[in-house]
Amino acid sequence: MTWLWELLRRLQFRLNGERFDQDLAEEMRLHKDLRIADRMADGMPLHDAEAEAQRQFGNTALLHEISRETWGWTFADRLRQDVRYAVRNLIHHPAFTATAVLSLVLGIGANTAIFSIVNAVMLRSLPVEDPEQLVQLRLGLAGDDELNTPLWEQIRDNQKIFSGVLAYSQTRFNLADAGEAQAVNGLFVSGDFFRVLGVPPMLGRALTPADDRSGGGAEGLVAVVSYRFWRNRLNSDPAAAGRTIRLNRRTYVIVGVTPSWFTGLDVERAYDVAVPISAALKAGSTNQDERHHWWLRIMGRLSPGDTLALATDRLQAASPEWLRAALPPASNPPRLVLTPAGQGFSQARVQYRTALFALMGIAALVLLIACANIANLLSARGAARQRELSVRMAIGASRVRVVRQLMTESLLLAAMGAVGGCVLAIWGSRMLLWLLSTASNPIDVAITPDWRLLAFTTAAALITAVLFGLAPSLRSTRLGLSTVLKESQRGTVRGFTRLASARVLVSGQIALSLTLLVCAGLFATTLRNLLTLDPGFDRRGVTLMTVDLPEETTAEQRTQTFQELLAHVKATPGVVSAAHSVLTPIAPSGWAQPTHPEGFVPKSPRDTVLFLNRVSAGYFKTMRTPILIGREFSERDTLTSAPVMVINEFAASTFFGAANPIGKTIALDGMGDGSGREVYQVVGVVRNTKYNRLNEQQRRIGYLAGAQDRAPGTSLRFAILSRVPTESLIGSLRRVVAGVSRDASIEFRSFESQVTESLLQPRLVAALSSVFGGLALVLAMVGLYGTTMYSVTQRRAEIGVRIAMGAQRSSVLWLMMSDVLLLLAAGMIAGALASLGLGRVVASLLFGVRFDDPELLALAALLLICCSAVAALIPAFKGARMDPMSALREE
Repeated sequence: MTWLWELLRRLQFRLNGERFDQDLAEEMRLHKDLRIADRMADGMPLHDAEAEAQRQFGNTALLHEISRETWGWTFADRLRQDVRYAVRNLIHHPAFTATAVLSLVLGIGANTAIFSIVNAVMLRSLPVEDPEQLVQLRLGLAGDDELNTPLWEQIRDNQKIFSGVLAYSQTRFNLADAGEAQAVNGLFVSGDFFRVLGVPPMLGRALTPADDRSGGGAEGLVAVVSYRFWRNRLNSDPAAAGRTIRLNRRTYVIVGVTPSWFTGLDVERAYDVAVPISAALKAGSTNQDERHHWWLRIMGRLSPGDTLALATDRLQAASPEWLRAALPPASNPPRLVLTPAGQGFSQARVQYRTALFALMGIAALVLLIACANIANLLSARGAARQRELSVRMAIGASRVRVVRQLMTESLLLAAMGAVGGCVLAIWGSRMLLWLLSTASNPIDVAITPDWRLLAFTTAAALITAVLFGLAPSLRSTRLGLSTVLKESQRGTVRGFTRLASARVLVSGQIALSLTLLVCAGLFATTLRNLLTLDPGFDRRGVTLMTVDLPEETTAEQRTQTFQELLAHVKATPGVVSAAHSVLTPIAPSGWAQPTHPEGFVPKSPRDTVLFLNRVSAGYFKTMRTPILIGREFSERDTLTSAPVMVINEFAASTFFGAANPIGKTIALDGMGDGSGREVYQVVGVVRNTKYNRLNEQQRRIGYLAGAQDRAPGTSLRFAILSRVPTESLIGSLRRVVAGVSRDASIEFRSFESQVTESLLQPRLVAALSSVFGGLALVLAMVGLYGTTMYSVTQRRAEIGVRIAMGAQRSSVLWLMMSDVLLLLAAGMIAGALASLGLGRVVASLLFGVRFDDPELLALAALLLICCSAVAALIPAFKGARMDPMSALREE
């Protein structure tokens, strides 16, 4: 219990420290008075008695401090003194404090904002029960993300490896029965989905395996809704379980509501409604039909005590039988593999991973430049306070004590920068999410702070404090008092050599600034190349309209409805031309499969892959894609005529070389209607166009005739070229669709906006890297200005002597600028090498520009030289124009 008594005693002293000091002072005074009385009783005079008593008693202040150390917490007391002293110093120098804190806020805030997105998308685990026990089943070494229904059924019914398995797929549900679509995020999930994840219902119940049967359970088609949907769409109705909703024109009974903390397994896409997988399967569909439908993600939960390696071994033993039953026979059958899935799934994680890490590296370089600037400022302050610090050390303060006090100032600056950076990061991370989101693909990520974000911000503050504070603190305390007092003149050799570390820091700033400017130039050039790229079509003036028909409509009804719609759309006032297609360019969806071109001998199966689209007559006219050879589709291409195909020039040159491709044939295996190999005759060649992305490599593309589609889907995309803006056309198109089919659901968007949104990543990276590059340039100019001004101040006497002895002011100016040129030369060489290294790292984000482009490097170097020259010339001119007499008089 001794430690407890000691703790209580120290706490009592902490609470009553002032009273303790008074009692201790009174007791010491009593002891001295008694000694004085004893000496006077021996006949000693009062003055001598007081001196003798003081000599025997010892140093009163020292004894008082020793007593306080015995009773209290010395470290806490000294820390409080250091903090109070540091606060007073920072308040007395508001310009320095504001400059340092603002630099740190920008640097730490930028890094924290980007890290918050990285943390939310790439590092945070799912908010479910034991997420580290979740694994995903993927097919093949390449790790295909989605599997088919027969394989899921084999795993669900026969597996004994996991404590539970689940499957799900993303979708979009339409709440409207007709007219403009009201889309919500949906999931098709297995019956055990919520149980395996450990997500209990907030209201009602979760889905069960009985719900995931063809036709539904006893209640028919059922659904579970999210907390967000329950709050926004159902007005937080406590009796929501039992209500019905309409999804894609079908009625579902709501059986439960999930808690607010569960938003699904996709990080940036919160779900609204989940329905059983059986609701997605077409009535009468067979196992054979579903073999080619790859759409389900399958996950398992490891059994207690199992490891990923052990589960993988068991899976390899059991999976061959499942694969034989679910997949077509193959000479080289694939195998199932397991990967950790505790962090969920994220398209942004894949799409923006390199961009986010590149931006984080760029922001870190900006923070380093800010630290170098603050280190220079602290060095200048340390030089100004040299005499004060030396005197403090001469009267008893240890060097460690003084360094600790100076580091307290640095830590206080870093703490203020971190607090301001956190505020900036909250706004910045939300702004980043807004910039990353599009109308068609909004990113809904929870960026609430957690321990990782707190640890990152704390580490950033501590590291920056050490980076900019430790070296100036050590340098400011290395000289003794006698050395300082001997330096009666500024501009002595010792005073001048204090600039050495500042020069190194400024050279580093120049190097980092050049690196960031080159990087910004690379990204800006990439964006310019993408904006000026000829994609093979003209996106201006084209409106995209997606039309969905009810699932119960037959193939004949769909064909007739779409034909009528196209005819009426073409007749709409303001429309120049119109066409429909299964896919639109520059969109995530795609359709690719191996082909069998006539006379072509491939080196690998990949060489025969053709990216496909099915389009109506007039498509190329609407997209303004030139026909190079042959013809496009026309009215004579029907279900009863020979199948035809139009290919792009890259496919023509790949498959047929220099030969005329018109009349050649290309065979396709197993079209969507389940037929065997079908042979298509090439009737036209069009210009090369982009398919999914503007920055993709050239692809082989083939177009099939929409009129020859035997089994059209319920959804088609209409491309409409008009003389009026999209906003003015939408009203007329709504009336046209309603006149043809009142049950159709429609969505509109501008083709130009779709293409623009595809440039989101290069636009964002170019903008932010340019901002960071400009900030780095400003910080480098400030650092160079400060170093040059400090050099002028330190060499004031030398300059005065030179001018007094007849030196030309131009020669003095050159004397000052020659140092700057040396700094620039050293920084430029280091920056050029660093920019080559960084350019190689971000090469995957570039398009149409080499990472070692000499013109960009030269342009960035020229910009940096001009700005640096301006920053250095201002104090250099001031030094060259000084009055020599006033400079010498000051000395």
